[in-house]
Amino acid sequence: MTKSQTTIVTILGAATGIILLVLTGVALYYSFSPPSPQGLETFPTSLPIAETTEPTSTPSPTLPAAFTSPPSDTPRPAPTAFPTPTRAPAASGKIAFASNRGGDFDIYVMGTDGTGPIQLTSSPAIEESPAWSPDGSRIAFISDRDGDVEIYAMDVDGSGQVRLTDSPGFDGDPTWSPDGEHIAFSSLRDGNSEIYVMNADGTNPVRLTNNKAHDWRATWSPDGTQIAFVSERDGDAEIYVMNADGTGQTNLTNFAFKVDESYPDRTSNERDPAWSPDGQRIAFTSDRDSFVDDQGSETLNTEIYVMNVNGADQTRLTRHVAWDESPTWSPDSEYIAFITSVDAGGWEVYRMNADGSNLANLTINPADDVSPAWSP
Repeated sequence: MTKSQTTIVTILGAATGIILLVLTGVALYYSFSPPSPQGLETFPTSLPIAETTEPTSTPSPTLPAAFTSPPSDTPRPAPTAFPTPTRAPAASGKIAFASNRGGDFDIYVMGTDGTGPIQLTSSPAIEESPAWSPDGSRIAFISDRDGDVEIYAMDVDGSGQVRLTDSPGFDGDPTWSPDGEHIAFSSLRDGNSEIYVMNADGTNPVRLTNNKAHDWRATWSPDGTQIAFVSERDGDAEIYVMNADGTGQTNLTNFAFKVDESYPDRTSNERDPAWSPDGQRIAFTSDRDSFVDDQGSETLNTEIYVMNVNGADQTRLTRHVAWDESPTWSPDSEYIAFITSVDAGGWEVYRMNADGSNLANLTINPADDVSPAWSP
């Protein structure tokens, strides 16, 4: 092989590596493939809580569940069992969300009754995962405008957009600390998804988890002392909690069930943790229950649940044939917004009371509306 041929091969190899890394980040961001259920047992109302330690050996990790919404080919069963939504009355604050109503995903903000949507980003790239700063003045989000998925921040009117991360791996899931000084996030920069924290200006990133399995989707406790997150270290996606410095990592959900004698070890996936502003509860998404229609036919879907911050009293809030995902709390902890696939034409942002009652459609749009985030 000549020197020039060697140079070409080297360049092609490096380019291939970069492309594979970007594709891995995108797949990690959008993938969610729960197993098909056959039947379910009733879930207990309390769980034993056990302190976990970093394992010395873990099976090779697989890509975890989606960071935001499932892919566009996620099954969307007919909404025969979904109640008719109504326009929601106004509540305090605003809701940021991502929508592809303009052709690609951009960040929007609207009233909590769904009125007055305003587009904040307008690049030809994909913008998703908005996260409000605790004083309501800034919004962090993700974008692939610079070639790979990175974290950005902007003022609430869309101005002052700045890039906060700059690594060759996927950086996503930004979430602000309650004092506004730090942002926790997920990153593939070290080979698999881990939780990091950085200063709010993007400086001094510090790794909090160090596990062969994927860790992602962090959410801060209102007092800033703890962070809930998702991990696959036990073989499936579970909700964990740790101290803000990464110590004391504990499994909160640890849920498994038997569906029948033919499927004795069917496990579930729990993700999308969202800490209530009053500090009392954590909302999350789970596929532990399937929908059964009048003919006894089962359809796997995801529902919104809530639990105490120690993992006890895990309670199902939604009971829909559709997929329900990505809960976010109102600042008074009275409401939960989330996304649902009830409309076969696209994902919508809905709102309900914190007990699951009074369901209301906020977006009412044929496009996909995802990643809701309620302002402080």
